Amino acid sequence: MADPTTQPLTQQPTSTAVHTYILGSAGAAAILWQAALVSPPPEHGFLWFDVTDPAPQDLERLQHQYHLHPLAIEDALHAHQRAKVESYQGFEFVVAHGVFKSPNGTLKTHELNLFIGERFLISVRHGSGLPLQDILNRWERVPETWRPDSSSLLYVLLDALVDEYAPFAEELEAELSKIRQRLIDPAHSNEQELKKIFEISELVHTAHAVIFPLKDVLGTLLRVGPPVVSPKEVPYFRDIRDHAQHTVERLELAGNMADRAFDIYHALENRRQGASSRQLTMVATIFLPLTLVTGFFGQNFGFLVNHVIASTPAFWILCVGFETLVAAVTIVFVQRIGSGSKAANVNRRLTKRASIESHRSED
Repeated sequence: MADPTTQPLTQQPTSTAVHTYILGSAGAAAILWQAALVSPPPEHGFLWFDVTDPAPQDLERLQHQYHLHPLAIEDALHAHQRAKVESYQGFEFVVAHGVFKSPNGTLKTHELNLFIGERFLISVRHGSGLPLQDILNRWERVPETWRPDSSSLLYVLLDALVDEYAPFAEELEAELSKIRQRLIDPAHSNEQELKKIFEISELVHTAHAVIFPLKDVLGTLLRVGPPVVSPKEVPYFRDIRDHAQHTVERLELAGNMADRAFDIYHALENRRQGASSRQLTMVATIFLPLTLVTGFFGQNFGFLVNHVIASTPAFWILCVGFETLVAAVTIVFVQRIGSGSKAANVNRRLTKRASIESHRSED
């Protein structure tokens, strides 16, 4: 006759806040958590209590059953704890954080508090993340000889947390690459791209602030020792730490890419403003001598009006013709200055390149 306290994994436990499973070498089976509290620990396995957004009375019953320290219970009840590993008599207390993107594109974090004992693991979760069935599927892929130890589930939970960051980092890198391409495309609005750069920078900063302490938590777990992490299990947790380190480096690279995109935006804006300033300077340079000429001939002196520009030919030659000549000479002069400046820039670049090549040949 089947044990009435155990249920297939497809059947939901009676409590909506607490899910309980017996995990061992034979696999996983759901159990009513009230029954798990009065049952002896499994001989070849351990109990997993998963509590989402806990109520105080739920953790009080678990505290009484497994002699959990009041300070650890207080931390688990109140979210927004820093990532850490704390050792207590009979169990280890771990706080870690994961990330996910909401449908509107904002970055959300969720907190995972873990009580790890020799024959039990209690996970207290604040926020969405880490679907139970996905965790169980991952756990069933660990070596069968490791399954009876609670450290096997600890490994799976932390590995799943770190894996949440990889697609997020890839998405940020891809989006930043697209932004850099759009920045040099005149068809796109650079103001919109600047807004996206700031948004991505905030996402990178938030993700980095969450995963960086997790790397230290994993390093601490490697030094805890049995029964949490035995010597044969160290390579698995070291692999998670290396994965977290790689993700940290990718997020730092994404942050550098965002900074470079910001620099590109400023360089392009300075270039556009410089071009506008040069155009305005050219217009002002052309009209400055014209203003001088028109101001001179516009004086209402009798001698100037009656003798110098008294005739129609004199008016066309001295006023209109001379002003046209001044404008033409000014335009040619400005263009020659511009071409000379470009040639000087080219010469400087060629000289710099030749200097670099000569240093390389000497080396």
